[in-house]
Order: sequence, then C-alpha cells, then structure tokens
Amino acid sequence: MTYLNFHTHHPVPEDERTIPSFGLHPWFLTEDWAAQLPSMAASITATESFIGECGLDRLCDTPYDRQLAAFEAQIALSEQLGVPLILHCVKAIDDVIRLKRTTHQPWIWHGFRGKPQQLQQLLDHGFYISFGFRYHPESLQACPLDRLFLETDDIPDSIAPLYHKVALLRNLDTENLCEQIWQNNHSIKKMAFPA
Repeated sequence: MTYLNFHTHHPVPEDERTIPSFGLHPWFLTEDWAAQLPSMAASITATESFIGECGLDRLCDTPYDRQLAAFEAQIALSEQLGVPLILHCVKAIDDVIRLKRTTHQPWIWHGFRGKPQQLQQLLDHGFYISFGFRYHPESLQACPLDRLFLETDDIPDSIAPLYHKVALLRNLDTENLCEQIWQNNHSIKKMAFPA
C-alpha cells in the first residue's frame, strides 16, 4: 500500500508519494513577485504539477493588496494551464470564495482546521479539503470521502499514523481509505488534465 501525502514540505518515506507543486506563498511575496511567474509556469508545465500553495493570509506581514494581486495572477495561471490550485487561506474566506466562483479548475483547501459549518460552505462552492494532523474531528467526520485528502504539511513525520487515525474515525479500513484518496487525486487530475 502506498500512501498519498497530498501536501508536505519534507521528503516522504519510501511507501508514500506526494503532489509536486509550485506557487507564490503569501508569507514570502516580494515586491517583484510577478517576475517569478514565467519560471513557475515553466516548472508546472514540465512536471504536470499543481499551483500552490498560494492564497491569502490576513495575519501575515505581507501587504494584503500584494497578496491579492499575486493570488489573482496564480488563479489566472491555473485556468490558463489547466492545473489544480492548492490553497492557503487565513481569515480571508469571503475573498477566496468570491474568486473561486469564476474558476473551472479544482481548488484544494490545504490544512483545513475549521468547524463543520465552514466546511459545508467550502463544499458548497466545490472545494476539495485536505486535513493534516491538526483538525476539527466533526469536520473530518463530515467531509465527503470523495472530496478528502490527507497531508503532513510542515510536520516531518510519516503520514501513515494519520491514515490509521482517520480510518478509525471514519469506520473504514486503512487500505480502502488509501484507495479513495488516490481516486480523488485521479479525479482532480482528470478534471485538470483531460485526455
């Protein structure tokens, strides 16, 4: 069994795979962020990677107007290249949902920790949801299996314990959960990279 670690900043063990992605994170946006877009687009095209993580964060020091401009540019690139987008969002859900309404590519909300009401709002707008080791148990329980991903993000551990914990919480066999998450990955890739 091979685990899919949807989003991580660390090398994964031999029995895990991850999704390659390139993006301009709101925490690290410089004034010349736009100059980075051509090389980012070339890397994404060469590797069939996702865009991300990118998005909006009202708690970081980067000016919000700069974040918004960079995020809108990456949304346009996602649509132009036909690739999914991995989303970072802190205290900016209304802006993110407003921007999502005009897109066609899959968006995956990474590191979701919100309550079930917020989860439902995102599901209603077509988001996929990725959970890490820190999550709201009721939200994880309520997330439809066909919209679910799991990740370690910045935790340098194997994802296997998270799969076992989620399988137990969802009353599933770990192998069936693993198969479902691989199927979800296949589904978003099929939406983004049609044959």
